Amino acid sequence: MASSTNDAAAIAAQQIDIDETINRLRSKKGVESVTVLTKDGRVIRTTASPEHSEVQGKLLSRLVRDAAEIVKELESQDELSFMRIRTKRHEIMLALDHNYLLVIVQSPQKE
Repeated sequence: MASSTNDAAAIAAQQIDIDETINRLRSKKGVESVTVLTKDGRVIRTTASPEHSEVQGKLLSRLVRDAAEIVKELESQDELSFMRIRTKRHEIMLALDHNYLLVIVQSPQKE
């Protein structure tokens, strides 16, 4: 019984950490959305629309998986941890963890 109480407390603390991180990132200038995904692209939390986040999750998780395989092929002792993609309209930053993918979409700074 104590174990399930401890597990529930740990999950609640983790959810609070995720929410605090999303709020902190969201408050940065230019940030349009923050999404936390599972490795296979399922949305855990997002500040974007659910429909957009689902499509984004599927596509970006596939891109990350392919990029991680390329990094492994190039250097077997290395692993992908971060990606940045810049387009004319957006900058997409992807931070990888063993279980999760953090996606931040922002407007590029005008130079």
